[in-house]
Amino acid sequence: MNQKSYIFAALAALFCLSAAAQPQPSTPPASEAGGQSQPSGQQTGQPMTPAMQLATWYQRAAEAYASDDHQAWVTALENLHRMRPFNYDFMRQLVMGYALTGKTPEAFNMMLRMQQQGLAADWDQVEEVESLRRYPLYPHLRDLMKSAAAPAGQASEVFAIDADYPMPEALAFDAGTGRIFVGTVRDGLILVRGEDDDELTVFADPDGTPGLRAVFDLLVDETRGHLWVATGTTGHYRNARSSDFGRTALIKLDLATGEKLGEYRVLPDGQQHMLGAMALAADGTVYAADGSAPLIYRLQPGDERPQPFLGTPVFTGLRGLALSEDESKLYVADYDLGLFFFNIDENRQGFALGIPETLNLGGIDGLYQWDGHLVIVQNGVTPQRVLRLKLDDSGTRVASLATMAKALPAFDNPTFGTVAGDDLLFLGASHWHQVGPNGQAVNPPLPDVPVLRSSIKDAKNVIVGEEMLEKLKRQGAPLMPNR
Repeated sequence: MNQKSYIFAALAALFCLSAAAQPQPSTPPASEAGGQSQPSGQQTGQPMTPAMQLATWYQRAAEAYASDDHQAWVTALENLHRMRPFNYDFMRQLVMGYALTGKTPEAFNMMLRMQQQGLAADWDQVEEVESLRRYPLYPHLRDLMKSAAAPAGQASEVFAIDADYPMPEALAFDAGTGRIFVGTVRDGLILVRGEDDDELTVFADPDGTPGLRAVFDLLVDETRGHLWVATGTTGHYRNARSSDFGRTALIKLDLATGEKLGEYRVLPDGQQHMLGAMALAADGTVYAADGSAPLIYRLQPGDERPQPFLGTPVFTGLRGLALSEDESKLYVADYDLGLFFFNIDENRQGFALGIPETLNLGGIDGLYQWDGHLVIVQNGVTPQRVLRLKLDDSGTRVASLATMAKALPAFDNPTFGTVAGDDLLFLGASHWHQVGPNGQAVNPPLPDVPVLRSSIKDAKNVIVGEEMLEKLKRQGAPLMPNR
């Protein structure tokens, strides 16, 4: 597939995804406000919602690119970038669009921003940026961004999940016994592997555990001897029934035996719901993110069902959850918009996490708390990576970051994991992009999925924020092209 066909296909796919996405924000976050062209709802006379705006700009970008209207393509991309500032594809295509429309400074500024955020690209393979190659800044940024794709950090394989267990999605670690639990989407299995075991065995399955379906997260409560399961029905689940779509629950199992101790269903309301990432409080309260609606649920001890705890139409796709050490804040990862935190008090106010401009928070799946840090697994940027983010004393800003692992050969869309002492155990690959909507492999057989271990404690901090800009200046690299 040539470059143009690839970009057009990508834009078309993004448009289709946006049209079918879960509920979108009705009020844009701060990053979406200001300076954005607002297509209006001409038929209704009412302003378009952000979801409608996003779909409109996707469509305009695809149409403009297909017709070689580069200026209209750039305009659409600029609006998409304002709405999704962490999106790698929008940034990369803006460099190309600016180069094609003679906006050389804008092209280099976007390249510089991507480079500062640690993103990688091989610009020598992109013919649309030919006009940039005569400037002194081009080879400098080209080499830096090409080298950013090189593997860094460390992660060792603990074991591999073979194709007999398709679509593994969840990991949990029992520190008391050293057991590792694995949950799968395709078969709704919960597997277990002991410290001295050589293979996985079935801990719980839908036949023996009524209500158990596709598994999206697992959570160990060692204090009470429970294993929590976030489960529901998706088209990828082998035994999916249309009547079960949109239904989801938290299931409590005995941590030692796998016996079902309770099932806590989300009350049906006519909307799609799918509980995923969970976080556990010291008193046994479970928080769970809804992957199909912009909601976070809370199940307190004694509750009969999870209750909506907080939500905002800003969210576009909830992924990871993590509680602060003092449990005063709940950190939330949105795949498109990055990281937020909510104060766990009667007001439940939410804010975007403060970050330096040199940090891109797009494409986060896993989110975990460790000793005053957040650990994130990013598969929606290039290179794919696992980062440790040190928070400031207030817990509201990122003070520094460290790369635990990036662009490793084992990486093929790393997803979720679990903290095990001072390490992160995580799935180094995913089957989602290798199966169809019915969960069947597109090109069988499916590859193994490695469970990787990376040290959180030993990762080295890197320079962020203004210090990075000063370092680049001291290196003598021109920040702007010669005209």
